[in-house]
Amino acid sequence: MWRKSSPNAVVGNVILIIALLFFIFPIYWLFANSFKTQADIFSMPPKWFFEPTLKNYYHVFFKTLFPLMTKNSLIVACSNTLISLFIGTLAAYGISRFGVGGEGLLYWFLSIRMLPPIVASIPLFIIAASLRLIDTKIVLPFLYLMINTPLVVWMMKSFIDEIPHEIEESALIDGCGNFERLWRIVIPLTAPGLVATGVFCFIFAWNEFLLAMIFTRSNAITLPVGISGFITEEQVLWGYITAASSIAALPPMVLAWIFQRYMVRGLTFGAVKS
Repeated sequence: MWRKSSPNAVVGNVILIIALLFFIFPIYWLFANSFKTQADIFSMPPKWFFEPTLKNYYHVFFKTLFPLMTKNSLIVACSNTLISLFIGTLAAYGISRFGVGGEGLLYWFLSIRMLPPIVASIPLFIIAASLRLIDTKIVLPFLYLMINTPLVVWMMKSFIDEIPHEIEESALIDGCGNFERLWRIVIPLTAPGLVATGVFCFIFAWNEFLLAMIFTRSNAITLPVGISGFITEEQVLWGYITAASSIAALPPMVLAWIFQRYMVRGLTFGAVKS
């Protein structure tokens, strides 16, 4: 027997469907335009049914520096994520377990995260230029540390706080040192939170535009800067932009899909305190 749905449930489902379409439509429109010609993209009224073409993808792959930009973005995002997680987890463990710097240090880390990157861009550019790091593959991973590391410290401290001290005390009795307790106990228990934090760090480093535009030229150019190059003085090449953006959106989407189970567990790990 079918159970009659209440009016509130029907209204709620309709609202959810509308919200889902609202958020999915821009993604659909991005992918759809990547298979259109420039004329079809600007046609009025918009063409919902069109003859798809791969010319945009062919041009992006074989006529531009897109493969180099993708490689550079992967190097920057992966290396910065790993370094940020390493430094930030050590700092979070010290603040959580040994009270290093107190709560003031934690808020200082958070204040750095809130600082607009443009504020520090000039002195950082002077330092990077004096060290001959402009347009190199190592400059962006270290620049992004000032933004991602505070995020790691803030999030990982809340996860580490949830681990009972008794577990580490038992390991201490068994002869484990500080680093051994961190590696053997804290890291495995906070793995969901570590994964969630790492995904956020990767997405930021993958999408960052301002610092990448200032500190790179051609050898170390990343995807956001390269895609913006399709905006010329004469026209906006929407076909190339949508094709490149469709490919650039895949790694974060795949990463979030693979680790979604760990992300949900990680984001709720420190949400409730007993």
